[in-house]
Formats: sequence, structure tokens, C-alpha cells
Amino acid sequence: MSQQLKLSFPSPSKIKRINSVLSRKEKFFFYLAILVLLGSLVAWAVHFYISYTESVADFGGEYIEGVVGRPIFVNPILASSQTDLTLSHLVFSSLLTYDNQGALINDVAQDYQVEEDGKRYRVNLKENVFWHDQESKLTAEDVVFTVQTIQDPSFNKNPALKNDWKDIQVKAEGERTVIFELPEAYAPFPNRLTFGILPKHIFQDISPEKFLTTPFNLEPIGSGPFVYSEAEKDAEGNPLSYRLIANTNYHAQKPYLEKVTFNFYDSQENLFEAYDKKQVNGLFLSSGAKASDWEGRRDTNVKSIHLPLYFSVLFNQTKSVPLAKKEVREALNLATDRETLIREIFNGYASPEASLVLKDFGSFSSRKDPNFNLEEAEKKLEENGWKKNDEGIREKDGEKLEISLVTPDFEDLVKTADILAAQWEKVGAKLNITAVELGDLRKNFIQPREYQAILINHEYFGNDPDPLLFFHSKWKNDPGNNVALYDNKDADELMTEASKEQDLEKRKEKYAQLEDIIANDAPGVFLYSPFSVYIQNQKIKGMDTTAIINAPFRFVDISHWYLKTTRVKKEK
Repeated sequence: MSQQLKLSFPSPSKIKRINSVLSRKEKFFFYLAILVLLGSLVAWAVHFYISYTESVADFGGEYIEGVVGRPIFVNPILASSQTDLTLSHLVFSSLLTYDNQGALINDVAQDYQVEEDGKRYRVNLKENVFWHDQESKLTAEDVVFTVQTIQDPSFNKNPALKNDWKDIQVKAEGERTVIFELPEAYAPFPNRLTFGILPKHIFQDISPEKFLTTPFNLEPIGSGPFVYSEAEKDAEGNPLSYRLIANTNYHAQKPYLEKVTFNFYDSQENLFEAYDKKQVNGLFLSSGAKASDWEGRRDTNVKSIHLPLYFSVLFNQTKSVPLAKKEVREALNLATDRETLIREIFNGYASPEASLVLKDFGSFSSRKDPNFNLEEAEKKLEENGWKKNDEGIREKDGEKLEISLVTPDFEDLVKTADILAAQWEKVGAKLNITAVELGDLRKNFIQPREYQAILINHEYFGNDPDPLLFFHSKWKNDPGNNVALYDNKDADELMTEASKEQDLEKRKEKYAQLEDIIANDAPGVFLYSPFSVYIQNQKIKGMDTTAIINAPFRFVDISHWYLKTTRVKKEK
């Protein structure tokens, strides 16, 4: 009869016998071997777990952001401050929105079709989009109601928003289709479909007299990724903080963050102090000028964000003999060192620009590069008869190369003007600077077109560079925004054609041709596009935004932000 070998772990009594048999030294190595064995088993188990699982975002946690200013209207029609607009974007959905690179994407729209040569847009809605109160679904009637409320002056006091929807007809076709009829084709129109949608069942019985005071303006019901929860107020009823919770029934990617809270501050200094005391997890800066205060901190991520915004010095050639000369305008372009401007004003948080189309924003990218060349600038002036006098200022036919520049009285812009004055002085041009408040600038300079040169900003229409309002000749006079009084028939035709062209590649080509014409005419000097900066605690993960349309859109990918993680089995 064969015997089988049986293996078993020693019993406590046998271990005691080992203790009595082994010497002290032998005991040491015996128990050391056991510890090594156990440690190896644990290490192998951990290695196996790590190798066959991966860390992924999990639901939970609270993100706290600090902002300067308090909310008044968390209502997409009434919102005008950055705080109001930011909260509205988190609470309310829109037909279209933007991704984290500034490209248009669907929100509650399933898809849309362009008809009638660009004069009609048919938008089909997603099927299961619910309001936060869960009483009904979002339908085409809610969209129509919102647009008609925007168009009604008894409700909407925002002239810019109202003007966006002037002469546009909207109607519902069933529960899930909305038709927009435009008076003429306009290719960038989809950018207008990013307005927040109001719930008709909440607002339809609110009169214009009560529209500004309804409790729903601070306790909103929307259909966005986050739901209003509560607001902490001071003794006078002013909000101190505002808390949102995740919408677990959200129609798109459900948020990982359980809560998002906003703490409100009276000044930027108080906000910075709150971040240093870890009372908030993040803050947003419109300029990178102060970003260096957080660079190098191990607990902080400093993220630069590109916006569709650029600054330029535009020339009014009707008010200046030197600026009416093309060689002067070209020389000033060549004498402008944009990299120095960006370094000294924005600590590098800006991009140099040489055109009305930005470099690498959305679907469009400029084909023009800045050309800084002092030697070429001086040569151009010299060859065209502009000679330096005893003061170092160039003259021609008794006319000094002296220019008056008006700028808004903002720190970054005044500094820009000062640096430009120093740079242009090197080629013999004298720049006289006047800094004024915005109201004064518009009333006394822009409206009557009383300036020789003006330092001003231009913004895209959403994510589209459409420059028609800023450079088309029909907008030369007030209230138009063509402050360069630019007038070129070929450019006018290209801008008009591009604004109606639905084919993206054809529009790109028209803009490229326009860039060539603008560069040749030199109606001004394009300078830079400042970056905004997000300051966040490094424990906030998943924030991958690189470009936004404006500050309130900084939460476009907040559904992907997370604080907590879990491990799951890796997919093969």
C-alpha cells in the first residue's frame, strides 16, 4: 500500500518545540525567513493588483472655487456679470456648447441641418433631457419660449443679447425639433445656439414686472450638469457662498464631483489669501501677469487657457499725415517687438499675433507670423525720405513722425503703450499716450472717431474669427466697430462671402486671402492674444481645458474633473 506525502502548516505545539530546539541565532534566521516569505507574498499580491488593475475617476468630493463678486441673476437671459454667467453655464443646458479646445459640440441637440442655402437651421433635440425638478422633459417648446423671451424687450434688458436674435424667427416642429429662420445666411450662426435654455413650465406664468425678482433667479431650475443646492448669506442677504450638487440624471457625461461650491470675495487680494489658506481649491485669472506668484508651488497647478481675443493698435489715417503713409505703417509693424511685450507684461502668458485670425484657435489658424526687424524698419523710413532731426524724431516735408495714441486706462494696456513708445522711438517715431476711462473713450474718441491711433481689443464671434463688424467698410462710422476706418472693396467682398460660406475649407481659404490683403494695407499693428490662467490645487484631476470662448465657459469639461479614484480591472 503506497503512502502519500501530506503537507501542512506546523501546529502551535510544534512551533513551540522548534523554539526549544533552535538556538537564538537559528531562531533569528528562522523567523526572518518567515517574514521574508510573508513580505514576498504581500508584495506579489500588490504587484498583481497593480498590474491587472488601473486607477480611474470615481464619484465624490467637493471642489471649492473662489471668485470676486456675488451672483445676482443666475438666469441665462439676465446674467451679465462673470459670476452670474459662470453659474448659469453650470446649471443650464444649451443646444450647443464648446469642448475643452473651443470647438462647437452638441449639448441637448442631437444634431442639426443647414437648409435654404444657410438661411434655415433645423435642430433636433436629444430624447431624454430632464429638468432638475424632474417634472418634465426639455422640449422644443422650452427652446422657443427662451428665444422669444430673449427677443421680448419687456423681459430682456440686455441689448447685445437681444441684438443677436433680431429678425430671427423660431418655431417648434413637434417635441424634439426647432426651426430657426435667418433673414440672410450667416455661417457662424451655430455659435448663437449656446444660450442657456429656460424651463417654460417655470417661467411662463411670471410677468415682466416679476421677472427680475423671481426667486428662481437665485434658486434656478435648469437641466445642466449641476443642480442648485443652497446659498449661505450674510445678515443683509448677500450670498457668501453658493453650492451646487451633481445632476445624477444629466443627459451627457455625469459629473464625478459630488459638489461644487463658490465662495465670494470683495477683492482679488482677499481671494488670493483664501487660496493660500486652502479655503478654496481654485481661482481663475483673466491675465497671466500675476501667475508667477504660484509657479513652482508643489501644491498648485498653473494652467494657461487660450481665448479668442487679441489686441492691436489701429490707425485712423484721416487724422494723421504720417499714418496715411503706407511706409510708416509698415515700419511701425517691423519695429514692434511682440515677444518683449508678452514677457514684460504677461510673464509669457500670451501669444504674439500678426493678423485678425489667431494662431491655432478652434478650426482656424493664422498664416501670418510677426516680423520684428528694426534694421528693415529704419531702412524703409530712410528710403522714403523720413530723416531724423536733432531730437532723433524723423521728419518729411516738415511733418514730424509724431503720433497720438489713446488707450483704455487699464494697467496692462498702459504698460503696452509705454513699451511701444520706447520701441518705436528707436526708429525715430514719437508716441504721445493718452489713457482714459472706458466711458470717456467711447464718448469722446470712438464715437466721433477723434484719434490718430487707438489701442483696442477684438473678440471672436464665439469660436469664429468673423471680422466683418470690425473691418468691413459699412461699419466705418459710429455705431460701427471699424475703428480703423478700413475701406477695401476686395476685403469687403471676402468678408461678406466668408460670413455666408458653409464649407469650412472654403471659408479658411477666404480668410487666408483676407489676411494677405490686410497685411498689405497695414491698417494697424496686431500685438498679442493674452492667456487666462487657472490656478488649482494639484489634487484636482481631469482638468484638460486648453481653450475657452470666455471666462464663464471655463467649466466646459467639469464633468471630467475628479477628486476621488478607484481601481478597476484593466481592459485587454
